[in-house]
Amino acid sequence: MPNQYKPTPPLDELAPHILRYWKTRLNDKEIVQALQKHFDTECYGIGLTKFRQIRVDMGLERSRRQGHTIETIHEAVAELRKMYPHAGTQEMISLLFHEKSMSVARLVMMSYFAAYEPELVRQRKARKLKRKRFWAAGVNDLFAVDQHDKWLRFGLGLHTGIEPFSGRIMWIQVWHSNRNPQLILNYYLDTIAELGHMPLITQSDLGTENYGIANAQTLLRQRYDPTLQGTLQHRWMHTKKNVMPEITWSQLWRRFTPGFENLLDEGVIEGWYDSGDTLQMMVFRWVFIPWLQRELDAYRDRVNNSAKRRDRNKVLPHGVPNLIYNSPEDFGSLDFKVFICTSSRGH
Repeated sequence: MPNQYKPTPPLDELAPHILRYWKTRLNDKEIVQALQKHFDTECYGIGLTKFRQIRVDMGLERSRRQGHTIETIHEAVAELRKMYPHAGTQEMISLLFHEKSMSVARLVMMSYFAAYEPELVRQRKARKLKRKRFWAAGVNDLFAVDQHDKWLRFGLGLHTGIEPFSGRIMWIQVWHSNRNPQLILNYYLDTIAELGHMPLITQSDLGTENYGIANAQTLLRQRYDPTLQGTLQHRWMHTKKNVMPEITWSQLWRRFTPGFENLLDEGVIEGWYDSGDTLQMMVFRWVFIPWLQRELDAYRDRVNNSAKRRDRNKVLPHGVPNLIYNSPEDFGSLDFKVFICTSSRGH
């Protein structure tokens, strides 16, 4: 491992990158290799031994060092189970890591479920999967967007944007509507402004709420590539054909929704929503939407930094979505992003 005779890079420059890679659950050797991109290897070096020392000093300890048992994780799992009643082994390990900073071995988690939740284990094993295949040329080939209406009965509308090649959730937003084209367009514009680039094409179901994204994507692509004049840079999909956002909603509905829906059923259906009081509903939105948005942001961050279970039927790369998106060359993939000028936003 390089380079034991060179000085270690300054920790204040290295620490943010260590934390970023730590969140993706890479092992020490993989993190050391990834860190080589972030300092001058002619002047500095870092090996496994030094990295492990730095990691421990930063309070980042692996499962073996933390040494959790089914008893030590019981309280944390019971707390998380209230909000995530359907979380399985992999999901609960991820929740403990991202929400509680607890690194738990898979064997310990499986032993916990066998001891405390045997009925839930039997239910999860009984599920049958429906497989759908999706193919994309590379990172930023397209963004697929979609709305989610199952919480409209609470006066809440969800919307998401997915980069399908990496599986990265670009945004997942909640508001009291998901039918306003200007609102949906803002989700997209805020995302590409933060990134500094845009995809080759966007994709959505048929629906007037997506007209803003379709028009903006086409206009911007034609601005940066005049040869595209007269072409549509948005792909309209028929019902149930916009596969990747549908998968995202399915996973959200299974992994995130149940616990929060219980809160909504108790607080909205039994109270404010049934009363028909407009003022109370506005107060509910003012209090609940920002809180729920923070929870959705945490869910998005957790999903984007977690490797999905390996699937031999999957034709796209396997790995952590954020790593695939930010370093496609490491996965033998291409990046089709179109760089944009963001200084004119809002003028």
